Amino acid sequence: MGRAMAAMALFEKAKKAYLALDEVGPEGSPERVAAKEALHVSTAQECLELAKKNGGIYNKAAQFVASLQGGAGDAGIPKAYIEALAVLTDKAPFRPFEDMDACFAEEFGVSAKEAFAEIDETPIAAASLAQVHRAVTKDGRTVAVKLQYPWLKHHLSSDFAVFSMFGQQIKPGGFDLSWLVRDFQVSLTAELDFTGEADNAERCALELSGRPDAHVPEVVREFTSKRVLTTVFVDDMTRCNDVAALRRAGFDPRRVGAALASVFSEMVFVHGHVHGDPHAGNVYVRERPNLNANRRPSPAAREKEPQIVLLDHGLYHDLSDATRTEFCALVNACVRRDASGARKRSARFAGKELCRFFPLILSPWFVFGSPDLRAADLKAAARGALPPGVKLADIGAFLVSLHDEGGTNMLGVLHSLGYTKGILNELRFPESLRLRAFARYAALGARPSLLGASAEEKARWRTNPGSETHRGLLVLLAAARVEILAWFVFVLAPLAPILFSLPGTSVWTASVAVSGPVYFLAAMSFVFARATEHPELAM
Repeated sequence: MGRAMAAMALFEKAKKAYLALDEVGPEGSPERVAAKEALHVSTAQECLELAKKNGGIYNKAAQFVASLQGGAGDAGIPKAYIEALAVLTDKAPFRPFEDMDACFAEEFGVSAKEAFAEIDETPIAAASLAQVHRAVTKDGRTVAVKLQYPWLKHHLSSDFAVFSMFGQQIKPGGFDLSWLVRDFQVSLTAELDFTGEADNAERCALELSGRPDAHVPEVVREFTSKRVLTTVFVDDMTRCNDVAALRRAGFDPRRVGAALASVFSEMVFVHGHVHGDPHAGNVYVRERPNLNANRRPSPAAREKEPQIVLLDHGLYHDLSDATRTEFCALVNACVRRDASGARKRSARFAGKELCRFFPLILSPWFVFGSPDLRAADLKAAARGALPPGVKLADIGAFLVSLHDEGGTNMLGVLHSLGYTKGILNELRFPESLRLRAFARYAALGARPSLLGASAEEKARWRTNPGSETHRGLLVLLAAARVEILAWFVFVLAPLAPILFSLPGTSVWTASVAVSGPVYFLAAMSFVFARATEHPELAM
């Protein structure tokens, strides 16, 4: 019960401290802003220490908070919390090997030291639910052994009771988000069964098997159980979000970003089976192995071909074919600047009153889906920001409506896209290239041939005879439409205050007024990209 008491004590302390800000000064005053920022920093550090001490789902919750930079940005979660808690994405505290070996012995009847030819007692990584040790099997394979914390199952009930209490009391914008805690409990309970993680990993490996730029470590089934997961060890990996480390290792961060954006876009729009926990501690890059010996070397002699390595497959979000194709149609409408189509598709996810927010959550550049677009909205889109009128209460209402519409899986998909967008932001990956990946796979995923297809059939979609030309045309058209969208955003943004002040001017008449220069600039930049960029970027 000490864990619960410590958490509740910190919660009450922070709650009183934030309420006391009213005594410092009115909202927005310099004194209050400074005091609030200092409180953010100190409380975030206390939350970090609590998560380190309690471990388990406290670390998992901290990782969730740290990932939210990819979604609505600092409007909901102060930056101090994101930065402080980010350390837990791959640096959770280690536990003694003797404690972890007890878990292995319970599952397999012998110590890990007896089961393997050798095993390193010092873990190579520790996460919220388990830690990983390098080992060598008796037949010579180097493997990674993921061992669940043995005490975890004893604390889950009390930990979830505390989180439930938090969910009932924390109501941003006045919205009851206690359902989010319940969903968290359901997904986390599923993650605790490592046989499910093994199944997810093998399915993901099958679905991405045609991609040279993606890798899922092979599962070693003879040493896998509900609380132990063993996979083939992958070495020489670099964190995807560390620009300096990527460059030192010989990778172009932009190409790493392109591979990451492409892999997750395929997961969402083609397969509807999406990795649910892609924080920076679970997404790495290594040099692409077994390259064709006859392949031309990279234009940069020392540049390595990147391959994304996906770890921790405990949580996945599945979209039905109907939901997946609707999502493809929404993105395709947004890329085409089809306001009517975007509103129609968004309404199916979030209802008629809140449908305008769905495109904006995906990208500020999808602002053309708004029925009452203003000059300020276009200027915000050009900066990569949400429109100035969108507040936390609006986002809260959108999330609640999405859940009420039965969109729990869609919420998970949005969260995964938020994770990856956060990594791409750290790589300074251009929004135009991220949307190229969206548009490419939304166009491919909308094809009728994928409706009702099994995971195995979808995995073969690249090699279907007679479809290569059609796929190529879809990809080319999608890339061209994103280029046009980008130029409409950047050309209209500075001109919008003037154009929108003219009588009878709407976003569509303004678009017509600048369409000539926009299409010319888009054509020139598209041709230039095709001629100068690496094919994985140009498309």
